[in-house]
Amino acid sequence: MSETSQSLTILFADIGSSSALYDTVGDEQAHRLVADSLARMKWAVANNGGKVLRTVGDSVLASFNSSDEAFLGAKAIQQSHVDIALSVRVGFHTGQVIPDGGDIYGHAVNLAARVAEFAREDEIVATADSVSQLSRANRILVSSVYSIDVKGVPEPVAIHRMLWRDESAATRLSSREDFLAAVSSNYRLKIEYGSTQLFAGIECADVCMGRAEDNQIAVLNDEASRKHAQILYRHGQFVLHDLSTNGTYVKKRGLQAFFVRRDSIVLDGQGVISLGVSPEASQNELIQFELIQD
Repeated sequence: MSETSQSLTILFADIGSSSALYDTVGDEQAHRLVADSLARMKWAVANNGGKVLRTVGDSVLASFNSSDEAFLGAKAIQQSHVDIALSVRVGFHTGQVIPDGGDIYGHAVNLAARVAEFAREDEIVATADSVSQLSRANRILVSSVYSIDVKGVPEPVAIHRMLWRDESAATRLSSREDFLAAVSSNYRLKIEYGSTQLFAGIECADVCMGRAEDNQIAVLNDEASRKHAQILYRHGQFVLHDLSTNGTYVKKRGLQAFFVRRDSIVLDGQGVISLGVSPEASQNELIQFELIQD
């Protein structure tokens, strides 16, 4: 039977680009590397007052009684991966959850998962609800703030990136603009559809997709809306934002397709985009995307 709701800080951590790892080193070696990474995450959580609730594939869900403990756990996770090949992205959020049978449920858990999706590899992000409860010593490690749209939440959610490496005052980035430029200026997103090839990046305008001919990517399937979706360059990341009636499917390499409708998803790695219909059911050519580094 479920218990009374309580406020906890929920942390998600997952291994970046793990699907490509299996292609690179083979199943047996990749499995060993992933198992080692998960063990490091569990140790970092337990060593900082947290509780590992479950592991799913290459990710860990944990809870902490405070935001400070969650940040220390997140920092320990990142530090434990400095000397190995795999990288991790971590996100956490503080909110009301319902404990049930050793697990937790509620909107706050879903929000924490969405927040973690917006972290890059080797990065920690947290919601404003968590940051507001940090001690002063940890709060000064907030390096930037931006907003994301989350399905089911009427207002944009404020997301903070947090510094976790030991840095001197001379090397610490002093402004949001410097931070974004340093981490993102050498990345572009290659988008291909039929004979059309575009490269989106910090110097490019947003890319519009849909059935109307004035879109940069004009698709030929009836399931698509005239103005179906946009690929936006925001805060150092490429984000697909759906505007449509039927929704958009994004299938990243090695993963099942994600369905987004009036919501956003980060485009990283490589994969395909299908407007209005799942990639498996589509009778039309799919939009290809790949994040590349110059």
